[in-house]
Amino acid sequence: MSIPSDPRGFLYRELDPETATRLTAEALAGAEDGELYLQYRKTEAFGFDDGRLKTASFDTQSGFGLRAVSGETTAFAHANEVSAAAIRRAAETMTLIEPGKAAKAAAPQGNNRHLYTDQDPLDLVPFADKVNLCQSIDAAARARDPRVAQVSPT
Repeated sequence: MSIPSDPRGFLYRELDPETATRLTAEALAGAEDGELYLQYRKTEAFGFDDGRLKTASFDTQSGFGLRAVSGETTAFAHANEVSAAAIRRAAETMTLIEPGKAAKAAAPQGNNRHLYTDQDPLDLVPFADKVNLCQSIDAAARARDPRVAQVSPT
């Protein structure tokens, strides 16, 4: 598996950040506030039973949400596909919101903090090491008490 040099590649997929920014600005042009939320999730699970690896699974999910606020009205749109075409379709929903008649509210104070590293935590430990850990847990539980009949670390 190749890892993008820019970790934002996981979020933007086939879309570049500049295009996402431009499409979001166009979609929210008539709104007082709003944002594009991008999501990328990768999960991995192991089922170890009776001293053997029984199951292993891997899953990825991605998508986006677009929100616009104008006065008392809020519009939402979302999709599982992260692409320029999908954001344009979602932006059509934003055209249903009426621009506020009053002056736009002041921008909220920024509070962006770097909460995560650029490393993918699932890739930090090799698959074989994860299986070995399950084997070690199985062996330790069985060595602890001869009455242990089944161990299922996951």
